[in-house]
Amino acid sequence: MPTTSTKKEKILIIEGNTTLGEKMSSALKAEGYIVFLVKDGTEGLKTIYDTLPQLVIIDLVLPGMDGYDILEKKNFDVMLSKIPVFLLSTEGSAINMRKVPENSVADFIISVNPDPADLTARVNKYFGRGGESEKSDSKKSSARSTTSKKILWVEDDKLIGSILARKFISAGFELTHMNNGEEAMGWLRENKPDLILLDLMLPGMDGFEILQKARMDNRLRDVPAMILSNLSRPSDFEKAKMLGAAKFMVKAASSLDQIVEEVRKLAV
Repeated sequence: MPTTSTKKEKILIIEGNTTLGEKMSSALKAEGYIVFLVKDGTEGLKTIYDTLPQLVIIDLVLPGMDGYDILEKKNFDVMLSKIPVFLLSTEGSAINMRKVPENSVADFIISVNPDPADLTARVNKYFGRGGESEKSDSKKSSARSTTSKKILWVEDDKLIGSILARKFISAGFELTHMNNGEEAMGWLRENKPDLILLDLMLPGMDGFEILQKARMDNRLRDVPAMILSNLSRPSDFEKAKMLGAAKFMVKAASSLDQIVEEVRKLAV
């Protein structure tokens, strides 16, 4: 349970990317937190024992021991299992919820370029600035869900990206989040999701073009696609339908729970 914020909480960051780790560390230190930075998974687990921090921020991909292994070993120890974790996926890889112990993660951050300011805001919120109901809802949703469907989500809006990503992950989906069409098509050349979720207004290649390219690929042709956009002109609905979108939802007119439920229906 988070305590009231005195800004003196100890935070351990386990991050193999030196530049990213130092940026996150600096941002949190500027807020008054006591920060430890470790770049190796094996050393990171040892440092959890040595420092007993109030929060651990763990990247999935690490030298020595990956994030899943750290979670498993940490959760096996009664003393360490109560320490909250923020789990990072910084290489565009989906988080495999089957490898994440139930209720072991307080927050998920999925981005190839995590924003230290966003991380700081989440940490501040966790330590006494509200958000308790969000974490409670997340745990309940995770407990209800048994799905492990793979979702590719292409969305460049950081705010909705952050909020909705947590909803998808807590609902049990394996989520890969890309910020633009070029990244998405590169990922699709090597992977096949159970659903493609697209914004329409994207930098470079727009959602329509991504959808069209996916429909031209025999391997991806049968993958359902859903549009989640603030465009709401009849012509946009019609074009999406012609390109094979199974569902079109307008962001401003849809709740997070409605979006997750529609994704659940399509990703079968």
